[in-house]
Amino acid sequence: MRRTSLAMVGCVLLAGCGGGSHNTTTATQRKSASLNAATQLEQAVRSAVQLNAQLSNYVLWHNSVPSWAVRSTDGPALTSLRGSAAERSAQRLQLRGVSQRVAILNIALDPSYLSATAKVRETGSVVPYRRGRRLGHPIRLDEVAQIELHRTGSSPQFVVWKVRQ
Repeated sequence: MRRTSLAMVGCVLLAGCGGGSHNTTTATQRKSASLNAATQLEQAVRSAVQLNAQLSNYVLWHNSVPSWAVRSTDGPALTSLRGSAAERSAQRLQLRGVSQRVAILNIALDPSYLSATAKVRETGSVVPYRRGRRLGHPIRLDEVAQIELHRTGSSPQFVVWKVRQ
């Protein structure tokens, strides 16, 4: 009889079977699913920020916004990127990224999971070029920005929407 009682206790504790434990298990599963969704969305935010940093580096050198930009950036952030690329192009100025490090300091998901904000610090250096000729020594960068991201449709993907220095 003792062996059966221990087996029942093990069943209740490990498998969640018996009595009123079904409701607890369902609530735990919902909470776990919610945490998994939040983790997945935070990863999507991180991915969008990293893709946006790569895009920014590309635009600094080429002074044009490629068609694949919309994978990570849209709205006012994309408009601003196009404007700064046009200004540099008019001055025949290019910036070559020598090193780049992007650190995501904080991510805050909106309770609706439709938007998020991220505090990002970018460090590195760029070398200025004019008409293909190097202008001098590398310029060190150390910038902190607050980035607003919006979710695209029903997918877990985010895009950078607005950047504030």
